[in-house]
Amino acid sequence: MKKAERDNWIINIENAYEAACLQAGQAVADSVLQRYDAHGLYDLSSCYYGEVFGDLEFIASDN
Repeated sequence: MKKAERDNWIINIENAYEAACLQAGQAVADSVLQRYDAHGLYDLSSCYYGEVFGDLEFIASDN
């Protein structure tokens, strides 16, 4: 993965994380990362970026 692509994923995941926090709370958003054995983006494997983003987006858009 190139640096620009990685940077875009991180920005998108951060935005989705914030939206999920607003919708469902920080504990729920954190649980998404914990399912992938990560405590934050710094230790999330890049192979999970798409899945984590999708999960957070789903939580954020759940009305």
